[in-house]
Amino acid sequence: MTQIPVSHHPGRHCASTGLCNLVNYHGIELSEPMCFGLGAGLGIWYISFPGISPSRMVHVRSLDIEARFFDRIGHPFAWEQFKTPEESEQVLCERLDFGVPAILQTDIFHLPYYDSNTHYPGHVITVWGYDKVEKVFFVTDTERDAVLMVPFEKMREARFSKDGLLNIQGNLFAPQRLPVPECMPDIILQAIRENSQVIIEGYDELSEMDGVAGGLGAFEKWEEEIRKWKDLKDWRWAARFTYQTTEKRGTGGGAFRLMYADFLNEAAEYVPEISSNGLPQQMHDIGLAWRELSMVLKKTSDKSVPDFEEAFYKLNRVKELEAAYHRKAMTL
Repeated sequence: MTQIPVSHHPGRHCASTGLCNLVNYHGIELSEPMCFGLGAGLGIWYISFPGISPSRMVHVRSLDIEARFFDRIGHPFAWEQFKTPEESEQVLCERLDFGVPAILQTDIFHLPYYDSNTHYPGHVITVWGYDKVEKVFFVTDTERDAVLMVPFEKMREARFSKDGLLNIQGNLFAPQRLPVPECMPDIILQAIRENSQVIIEGYDELSEMDGVAGGLGAFEKWEEEIRKWKDLKDWRWAARFTYQTTEKRGTGGGAFRLMYADFLNEAAEYVPEISSNGLPQQMHDIGLAWRELSMVLKKTSDKSVPDFEEAFYKLNRVKELEAAYHRKAMTL
């Protein structure tokens, strides 16, 4: 049996919890909000794919928080990927035998402790060891305090999955060592500006995909369509799923904006201009506005007749607050 000492800090979001676990294990004391902020974790995507369920989706996190975080602290990053589940299992065991934890991207549908009927193949967990006799891995996951066990068979299934925009092939990252970040004020400012820049300008990697709008353009597209959601066959599920992805499913509430406000408050200790420009309070207000929008969508999903008028006005408020914050953040 291989068992690495666990340094799990229960968190609000899977990826930022995994990042926090890794850096703390390697002796770098960063909080989850700081990891999320340095990874430029904020995003906004409006996705319209009539062939999937729901036919309209909203996601509010950047796609590449891990890559941006490790690049920021000065360590190269790439997910190791594999041709077969068996190969991915062998390499994971080898990394653990070397004495370092690993973060993995998994599909929650196959993780037994979720008992989920929904596929999501981008969920990050941290692996701390395995028992070859019992054929289980020891993992930690987001807000859960306890070390959990995942059978080898379930882990192989969880690590190879495809759903919508996400495609994982045993995705694994297990650095042997990590550098201590240098000049925190500089990397904090870079992270804040970069996050706001991509939201203002959009995302080049998805600019050619039909049915996907990113950045402030996502708000425009969503605002244009939300009143028409009443005509969707799956209008109730679209509303409920958006509530879930913005408020419930590992966002820390308020579409990640409340956690980002915590990051900004921490960051202001290094860069006082963040606070003097009022950015933490602005972001907190955005998080509360997102929460109001999410709760309206939840309420709408419970109605017998669709009505998205109130949601339209709440969305307009979120859009205005987001645009104002990101433009100010770019002036730091």
